[in-house]
Amino acid sequence: MLLLLLTLLFVIGAGGSSDYIFLYHRAGDEVIMSCNIVDSSETSCSIINWLYNRDTSGTHTIVRDGQINKVSPQADKLSLDHRCSLTITNISSEDAGRYICRYGNTYEHDTNVYLNILTLSADQSTDPVGGVTLTCTLWRHTYISCEEHSLRWLDEERDELKKDDDEVHYSGQMNCVSHLTITHQSNHSRRYTCQFVKSNEVKISANYTLVSTVDLTSDSTSNKMIIIIIGASVGLLTILVIVGLTVFITSRRKTGAAEEDA
Repeated sequence: MLLLLLTLLFVIGAGGSSDYIFLYHRAGDEVIMSCNIVDSSETSCSIINWLYNRDTSGTHTIVRDGQINKVSPQADKLSLDHRCSLTITNISSEDAGRYICRYGNTYEHDTNVYLNILTLSADQSTDPVGGVTLTCTLWRHTYISCEEHSLRWLDEERDELKKDDDEVHYSGQMNCVSHLTITHQSNHSRRYTCQFVKSNEVKISANYTLVSTVDLTSDSTSNKMIIIIIGASVGLLTILVIVGLTVFITSRRKTGAAEEDA
């Protein structure tokens, strides 16, 4: 983080006019990054380069002289439009980082785009008591950390979950990762939301609907037994009514025959 700030101060102090853009998206989105150094009168991107870096491992050229670098791991997801804007389809956490639009080899007027990607996943295998642990992660350039309590959890009523209760366990936030464990699952589905907040403004959020896994087998069995018992009772009552009617009719016939003989 300190190195990034020093770099920004150096560029500004040197009289540069680079643009810094911060984008927030969810995994699976399509992202369009504008290249602000391209003049509206230009009809070609032949002198435009796009570079990418995520950490100190180095900067990679993904677009050179207006052409997609075919050896780039992202090549099949990249495209340029007529304004030299870079489009990335179906983004994933691996695409987070810093993208630089550069005019030729001059960096003074670079457009710097920082792509931040929010993911929300669930894992039941790591919880010994059978609950579900939700993991919310903001993937970004490694130089940029997340402020404390910038990742927040909300329930269906939009109430913030920041303390343990009978249903959830909040384990806090470590840099750009936060965990929420659902310790008790109700018999209906519930939705949980993770938000990334900066300066009291929600930059991006993601939802996860937890489908109930409560075992309803015993209830189903009981319902089936009740239906069987009711059916059997109705059947038995029907038989008794038929037998009763038969006996009554037979008795009446015998009584009538006896009266005629007399």
